Amino acid sequence: MEEKINQKPCVVQKIETPQGFSVSYKEHLLYSKYNPSKSIITTVERLQLLPDTIILCCSPLLGYGLAELLEKLPENCLIVLCEAESALYEFSDEQGCLNFSDNRILKCTPEKLSDLPLTLYDLARTGLYKRVIRIDLSAGTQFHKDFYDKLLAASIDSVMTFWKNRITLTRFGRRYSKNLFENLHYLAESKSITEYFNSVNKPILVFGAGESTQTFLNKYKDLISNYFVLCADTALQPLLKNGIKADGVFVEEAQSVIVKAFTGIPDDIHIFAGLSSIPNLVHKYGAKNLSYFFTEYTKADFLDNLKSKGFMPPANKPFGSVGLTAVYYALKFRKDDSIPVYVTGLDFSYSAGITHTKGALAHLLRLISANKIQSIDNYRAAFSNSTEKVIGKDGKICITTPVLKGYSIMFKEIFGQTKNLFDLGISGIDLGLQRLDCFRAKTSLNDERLNDTFVSHHCKAAGQSNPYKQEIKKYLDSEIEVLHSLRDLLTGKTDLKGPTLLAEIEKLAKPREYLYLHFADGAHFSTNQSFLNRIRTEIDFFLKYI
Repeated sequence: MEEKINQKPCVVQKIETPQGFSVSYKEHLLYSKYNPSKSIITTVERLQLLPDTIILCCSPLLGYGLAELLEKLPENCLIVLCEAESALYEFSDEQGCLNFSDNRILKCTPEKLSDLPLTLYDLARTGLYKRVIRIDLSAGTQFHKDFYDKLLAASIDSVMTFWKNRITLTRFGRRYSKNLFENLHYLAESKSITEYFNSVNKPILVFGAGESTQTFLNKYKDLISNYFVLCADTALQPLLKNGIKADGVFVEEAQSVIVKAFTGIPDDIHIFAGLSSIPNLVHKYGAKNLSYFFTEYTKADFLDNLKSKGFMPPANKPFGSVGLTAVYYALKFRKDDSIPVYVTGLDFSYSAGITHTKGALAHLLRLISANKIQSIDNYRAAFSNSTEKVIGKDGKICITTPVLKGYSIMFKEIFGQTKNLFDLGISGIDLGLQRLDCFRAKTSLNDERLNDTFVSHHCKAAGQSNPYKQEIKKYLDSEIEVLHSLRDLLTGKTDLKGPTLLAEIEKLAKPREYLYLHFADGAHFSTNQSFLNRIRTEIDFFLKYI
């Protein structure tokens, strides 16, 4: 969240009134000239506060209402003093109105306000804070109204992002970690994804599974042979049904349902798989047909330890959408930034009744389950409570959800300014890229670059394997040894007692978050007996896969 604040020096005057002091600034009184503190104190008294709340107190000036707020503050609450106007901040500081020794108050200077959402994310990671509200302590907020509005929205989003991630980890964290360790056994036999970096010297096409993929294929499928084709997992079958064999398909799904998207695919289609994705693919197609990348699904000591190992593949942030992951690596695959990359099917929206392109897994499952009662068309997805209507890049109304809309925003933030990245999709949410119309898209396919010599990366990488087999085995063996030692400590097979025993347990268990990150209370390690009992159970589970 960034906004440049226009700060101009101006005289700030403290004015005495019959019932206290007011403040004059830029020809405005920032408190009432009759009873300056009454309004804010009344607001605070009427405030219904919940525990675990971060309160943004904007433009505190003379600090009216803060004492009353502190008195009624529930447990695990934090007050953040926010002042965007430099002159007003300096005035409050000179008046001593921002000097608090109470650890329930955090003071934020104007220069650091833009970084506040990141600070609040770190605070949310403690597990103590779950929501953000705002109180305006003076009329000083009027000078930067939009900034304060954006600050609140970004702060709420930051804290909610942490808890959304926690919910995801509670549901899938155990599976992510289990898949990670299982896939490590095959990493040495796979082709390193780094061998593809800076290697593709012809235009790259990236397909998602949105409706615009089918529209594009209807017009240009005969011309796609001129491209290096990458796709998201759910777009693989639609391409094959149109006679197009992708050069690579990306998959990050941790659940076995995605295996259906790979049914009947040619043996020589290369799979780029997240290290936490389902191991079933390597069982079915062999490690030599896979290249791994590593999506950091959480911040954890054991992942930092893994990343320090020479055998680990490149790491990327968790985009949430495999389409974004495919674009991220497509940009790394191209020889240099003069090579164009085109995307289509990344709509992050859909029409009423249709959620994916024809032939995608979701479409096939609807066809299979359709009967007299359940239609092929999925209207429920368009008219649920969480959906909203937006205007697509073709000027037509389309349906999106908060999650899909979040992906489109992330796409713009990450790729919006990327050189030679173009959008060929004619429907869906605008991605912030230069769009090519049909004529220009067709013209670009005839570019002289297509006549350049292109060496298939599959041939180039054939027969090569990851040279770190012994290092991977050494790491896994060391984890097995530690888990056995930890199990002995937890089951009383040791002479250690009391605090010494707990300290040794913490030493071994705390940096191995995969044992507890999926617990509902697993944001942090705990030595309470219930927590340790559950860790004891998890040790047996992970030993089977490590």
